[in-house]
Amino acid sequence: MVYDWGQGGIMLQITTLIDNTSKRGSDLLAEHGFSCLIERNGEKILFDTGASRAFIENAHRLGRDLSRLDHLVLSHRHWDHGGGVIPLLEEYTYPSLRLWSGQGYEDEKFSLEGESLRPNGVTFNREIINRHKVMWHTVCSNTVMISRGVWLITAFERRNPIEENNPRFRLKDGSIDPFDDEVALIVNSSQGLVLIVGCSHPGILNIIDATLERFGRPIYALLGGIHLSDTNQERRNTVLECLLTYPIEKIGVCHCTGGEAIEMIKKRVEGSFDNCSGATLTIV
Repeated sequence: MVYDWGQGGIMLQITTLIDNTSKRGSDLLAEHGFSCLIERNGEKILFDTGASRAFIENAHRLGRDLSRLDHLVLSHRHWDHGGGVIPLLEEYTYPSLRLWSGQGYEDEKFSLEGESLRPNGVTFNREIINRHKVMWHTVCSNTVMISRGVWLITAFERRNPIEENNPRFRLKDGSIDPFDDEVALIVNSSQGLVLIVGCSHPGILNIIDATLERFGRPIYALLGGIHLSDTNQERRNTVLECLLTYPIEKIGVCHCTGGEAIEMIKKRVEGSFDNCSGATLTIV
């Protein structure tokens, strides 16, 4: 595949609008969820929307204007990543917003609690989105360019056996959710690729390997959740040790990563940072 890397010399700014934590003493909201705003050369991409409208309030407090967006990317169907979609569309009217999600995004999702299945996905559907005049696109191939120098990737090859599917997450028929709907965002920058993930349910190592193999360029920064909070210590340590072998200079993992994993990365990676509500990464 031939890639259009976009223009050089463009400033890239990524702001975390909502996370599980906010800085002590900050007036920013925190909730179990993730959302970040990517701004580059006048273009705005919103990646996930957290669990509620809290990310909108934080955007106001941070001086980030959400009234004009070019793209809205939903990493997967869970409520803590798409719960703010309807509040956003009720707050603003978008003449040409494009919503992107992976194949299978509209399939209902559940969590296994005892012997019962509890819904844990968003409740909106395509009809509701259409009422707001938003164009909903499904990512149908493993790599799709949505703008010059910006791609969505999905269909991750499952090569790392330590990253098996979490049996707690289920589909409507009771089978284990393979998270085929999960997408990650790639942005080219002056320093290398920036990889933004929601929860990394298919496995962060699998996602990184797919990125490196498909693009043939180094990853400069990794941001988002890598879902190690509810794994056993052996798996967590193994995944982290493998992750730290990649020469990624900036790491801002958060949300479902878990405090223990975040602290381990902060101790081992000089360029790691607290990616909580209000955190900003600027690449010139």
